[in-house]
Amino acid sequence: MIFHARTGFLFASILSLVIGLALWAALWSQRNAALHHWCGGSLAAAAASLLIALRGLVPEALGFTVPIALAVLMLSLKLQAIRLELNAPEPVHRPALLLLAALTGYELLRQGVGDGVGHYAHSLFALLVLSLMNARIAWWASRLGRRRGQRSAYWIAWAFGLMAAAYGLRLVNGTLGGFDPNPLGQQGYDALLLGVTSFVGIIVSNIAWLSLALERLIRAQVAAAAAQARAEENRLLGEQIVQLERQRSLGLLSASLAHELNQPLTAILTNAQVVRRGLGSKRIELTQALELLDKVVYNTQRAAHILEHIRGLIRPSRTLRQPVDLVAVIQEVAELVAAQARAQACRLDCSLPQHPVRVAGDPIQLSQLVLNVLRNAIEATAPSARREIAVRLWEDDDGVRLQVQDSGPGLSAEALQKAGEPFYTTKAQGLGLGLSISRTIARHHHGELTLSNTAGGALCELRLPLQSITAKTT
Repeated sequence: MIFHARTGFLFASILSLVIGLALWAALWSQRNAALHHWCGGSLAAAAASLLIALRGLVPEALGFTVPIALAVLMLSLKLQAIRLELNAPEPVHRPALLLLAALTGYELLRQGVGDGVGHYAHSLFALLVLSLMNARIAWWASRLGRRRGQRSAYWIAWAFGLMAAAYGLRLVNGTLGGFDPNPLGQQGYDALLLGVTSFVGIIVSNIAWLSLALERLIRAQVAAAAAQARAEENRLLGEQIVQLERQRSLGLLSASLAHELNQPLTAILTNAQVVRRGLGSKRIELTQALELLDKVVYNTQRAAHILEHIRGLIRPSRTLRQPVDLVAVIQEVAELVAAQARAQACRLDCSLPQHPVRVAGDPIQLSQLVLNVLRNAIEATAPSARREIAVRLWEDDDGVRLQVQDSGPGLSAEALQKAGEPFYTTKAQGLGLGLSISRTIARHHHGELTLSNTAGGALCELRLPLQSITAKTT
């Protein structure tokens, strides 16, 4: 006897059990359905090999029928694991029907149903089923290798292909009457070949599966790092575009900014000259001088506030999340666009609450959003004889709503559909970024910016949630 089958099956059982549990433990952190199917198949193989080794020492059903069922189950689980890796899982009913058909055929042949059925027909039938199933797994594994370009899948294909060939060789020899096909019967070189192939197949296929899982993990980590890098690059690019649009908007508002700064600077100069002349002629009282100096201080602070707000809009900054008073934001922006509105004979009618209306967000970004909306509304009134803009802000159950209604001709159907798309604009000198950036800012603040037409012109509405958040940088 060249090969002691019972010892070989016991060794195969221990090998399948140890490798299956070790593989399960090693890949537990990235556990998925494919891993569970593969390792479950290894445990089924361990149980099948153990019961075959104990044939004659256990009840007949445990020595014959159950091992065949476990072997078919093992190969079905291994196949499903590979198909799950391909995102093409096999329908559950198919392996169930295969298992039922295999058991039925095996039992009928083992019981010798019908005339002329060979004494070992059931063993030959089992070899045929196992050979075909191993070949099918090899085919799907090679398909996985071709699709993913992973060498590990090809190693799995080779392992199961060799086992399919070994089962096929033993089937041919048994059919020709060259030996007893019973796995515990007379053993020859083909039995030795099948045993060695099984041992090698168990080791190689499981190591290849481990390598396959590690390759998938590494690829996932590389893809995640690349996606994070792209997201960071897009974020930085988006911030640069937003910054350029802010600077462009302030360039277009240069006349308004000059006007806003001119008022406090003129007041400072006038009051300082009055104090100087009064002190020179000694015809000013101390109380008058103090009042005039207080006005100088007030207007200096006012000019500094305007400059600080402009500098905040111009300079690059990181996004903040802090409580922002929308009433104050709208009032500041309204002052910035006041000169532009007067130049176009456009009247701003702001109806704002007397109390602060706070949302969580970035004050500079929200200022830019309101600035873009008011500028668009002022420009939209140019063709109309009556040029008015109504600004309304209020709170409701859904949060905060800001509406800017202009008296212009409204928007065309195409403009309503495409408004907000990058680089789409109806202005001769526009870039098509203002509304797109405004909508992005609204989404970043968990809100929504919409456009519509009304009987009196176009209506822009901003909805934001009411929140109270401790200031932080993102």
